[in-house]
Amino acid sequence: MTIQVNVLFGGPSAEHEVSLNSAQGVIANLSRDKYRIRAVFVSKNKEFYFRDITGNIPEVSDLSNTAFYTGPFSAATSGPVWEDCAVAFLALHGTFGEDGVIQGFLDSLDIPYTGSGVMASAVAMDKIISKYIYIQSGLTVPPYSIFGQNHPQNTVNELSRKHGFPCFVKCPQSGSSRLMGKADSSDQLEELLAELQPHASEILVESAIKGIEFSCGVLENADGTITSLPPIEIRPRSTFFDYTAKYTDGASEEIVPAPYPEELLKRIGDIAIKSHQVLGCSGFSRTDMIYCNNELYVLETNTLPGLTRNSLLPKAYKAAGGTYTSLLDTFIESALHKKIYSSII
Repeated sequence: MTIQVNVLFGGPSAEHEVSLNSAQGVIANLSRDKYRIRAVFVSKNKEFYFRDITGNIPEVSDLSNTAFYTGPFSAATSGPVWEDCAVAFLALHGTFGEDGVIQGFLDSLDIPYTGSGVMASAVAMDKIISKYIYIQSGLTVPPYSIFGQNHPQNTVNELSRKHGFPCFVKCPQSGSSRLMGKADSSDQLEELLAELQPHASEILVESAIKGIEFSCGVLENADGTITSLPPIEIRPRSTFFDYTAKYTDGASEEIVPAPYPEELLKRIGDIAIKSHQVLGCSGFSRTDMIYCNNELYVLETNTLPGLTRNSLLPKAYKAAGGTYTSLLDTFIESALHKKIYSSII
């Protein structure tokens, strides 16, 4: 007996195109023996469209074409979108999809979904709030400052003095290295702050940590147990692991398993699990960190990491001996288990 899986993607965030590629990979690799697949496209103005996928795998260009679907539906009129849905598979990234908004909407419909719930999604998405929790939990983060109206002491001169150059400038709720940049001078820092201010009331400025960059996935199994996946070493061929390096073939070297002593790899895995737990994540996550002078600096935890063919989580799972299809099965089984467990308590 098959169950219906609604694959959600698109959305209004700066990661709209990444989401389309994630969804295409998910739809192509979900088992047709286990699932009936419904593609649910969320437009940039947050309207819902859907189409049942019964034949050929759609191309990314199809998935972004509203003429491909039935719709549009507003959130209030979207009942037909969710008819017979057993679980929502979230291939959304960024604002609306990864920040707790769609999770709250699905909770109101009593539909289980992959990944973390409302609170963990919102907290992990905010790079400033998540830093507070990392620090309170004993994890190490790069030195940082907050620029904005409520932090008048953090002038460009003060930020330059404290963090030096290069330093990183980030909107706290962006992902896939969108809405961020690297400043190599006071002038560049000022320019980046001015560029990002329309997108966020507070801007994060971080000292650059020169070291080895790792990313480590965490997976919750259907029985609720948590394991870390093999850490990946990232060697970007650009100046840092930016959007191009993440999603362009050959733009970065991603080595898994990372060629380092088992003791270090275990530390990385333990920190990834701790980051997942202290933020309250569920289902799966991926934490990025930098190793320098025997210290591991946590950068961020992604609650809905990319699932494109270039994405890190599927690569790590494959290195552990799994397949993309079995990874997707685990996501769905975990979502259904979480729903059953929550109904019991």
